[in-house]
Amino acid sequence: MGFRYIFIVGCDRTGTTLLVRILNKHKEICISNQTHFMGHLARPGFRQKMKEFGDLSDDDNVRRLVEFMYAEPFASGFYWRWLRKNVEPEALLQCILDSDRSERALFSLLMQTRAKDETILGEKTPDHIQYVPTLLEWFPEARIIHTFRDPRAVFVSEFYHHWNQSGPESFPYKQLRPIKPLYSLFVLFHMSLEWFLAARYHFKYKERYPNNYYLLKFEDLIGDPENQLRRLCDFLGVEFQNEMLEQKVTNTGFASRRGKTGFDKQATDRWKDHINPLSRTWFSLWGKKYLKEFGYIH
Repeated sequence: MGFRYIFIVGCDRTGTTLLVRILNKHKEICISNQTHFMGHLARPGFRQKMKEFGDLSDDDNVRRLVEFMYAEPFASGFYWRWLRKNVEPEALLQCILDSDRSERALFSLLMQTRAKDETILGEKTPDHIQYVPTLLEWFPEARIIHTFRDPRAVFVSEFYHHWNQSGPESFPYKQLRPIKPLYSLFVLFHMSLEWFLAARYHFKYKERYPNNYYLLKFEDLIGDPENQLRRLCDFLGVEFQNEMLEQKVTNTGFASRRGKTGFDKQATDRWKDHINPLSRTWFSLWGKKYLKEFGYIH
């Protein structure tokens, strides 16, 4: 079967999870959630791990790779937990053995594991924004959707997402938690760097890949979901379906909003009531050029 591909990239807290849920309501589309296949600046991805198992033309190396994929320490994250519960190791092993065993083939197979009758496959890992050239080299007809959002809203959402989580925290969030101002400062600078790079990538990809690349602002999607989704469907080459508008709020830094039906229109301006003066000043000084460029200030 000849598949078409969609990749969702961007900063965290810009609506990537919401967009996955929206697109997966479409009868032709199946988007997988965060395989981290390509990796990011601070952590190697699955493709780097593959190289540790040697030449995959050797069947034994492929078997060792599949064993690793199902190992408990590696299988963190929603996609890998889903894979372990829903796909038998022997079935995946046989698919890899039957493929050309390239990085591209394995990435495609990971997306195919979630598909049923859908003909458009996809994946959402925000950090893959830096690997768009590789994605389009592997899948030349793919469509890239870059989700974007006011950095002040991203900061507030990111801070409360980490601060309110009840599960175990990773480094350095756990270490900084006893000192809330330092915790906030780390989130501010880390998020600002990611957002700045994402803005730079936008101008680069917009010029280089005009037919493959699409910027979707969170504020536009929340404010006028039907028209925005109709435009997005035109870009993707699929028909708009009303089921895409049937959503619930499930991924927010503000727990009180979870489970609500429809689109959380308050999310576009909620940051104004929660941002501290220092952070507000930081964005007005550091990000003024880009805030104007993307229409967040006038």
